[in-house]
Amino acid sequence: MKVLVFGGSGLIGDGFVREALRAGDVTEVVSVGRAPLGLDHPRLRHVVHADFLDFGALRAEFTGVAACLWGLGVSAGRVSARDYERVTHDFTAAAVRVLAEVSPGAAFAYVSGGGTDRDGRSRWARVEGRTEDLVIGAFARGYALRPGFVLSAHGRRSATPAYRWAARAVTPLAPVLRLAGLGPLLLTDTAQLGRAALNLARRGYPERVLENRDIVALGGAG
Repeated sequence: MKVLVFGGSGLIGDGFVREALRAGDVTEVVSVGRAPLGLDHPRLRHVVHADFLDFGALRAEFTGVAACLWGLGVSAGRVSARDYERVTHDFTAAAVRVLAEVSPGAAFAYVSGGGTDRDGRSRWARVEGRTEDLVIGAFARGYALRPGFVLSAHGRRSATPAYRWAARAVTPLAPVLRLAGLGPLLLTDTAQLGRAALNLARRGYPERVLENRDIVALGGAG
């Protein structure tokens, strides 16, 4: 299957790319970004694109896609409210418009996060909620993934300083949390998230919104 990845240079998107390349049934991985990833693989192609509000020029790349894995995002605390909405909602909407036209049967796995709520008090939660609704409404196999704390399974570090600090604090505690039975509620990693997204394309899932426990169950242990 052909897999389209957005946000491949980030923590979650990197997991999407690497898990897709490890999968025997993935014939091609197309990573769309503003710069190449610096990763070479015979089944990986980098498509450099500048305008994330208009993907019309990439119709051919969007054609024949079995799964679109959306890991593109930005921390709400690092940009203005308008820029957060532009990156989170408007970029996604631009991709959805083209993909829904040329590959309407594609599975679309959109990563938001725990606490997302279209009617929430936080602006970021409302923006993420509207974006989830957009994806789920546009595709019969559109899914929103709401992971808890995402640990790196591939060596990639988050670009957000606060997240890197939190990862250093949480990583040593992860075995204890899992032994206490709290892992599926609170933690996942980039490999589980990548496998879960691919499994959505392969066999779907009863729920359209997946919380951390669902992601861990679908992504397995490797």
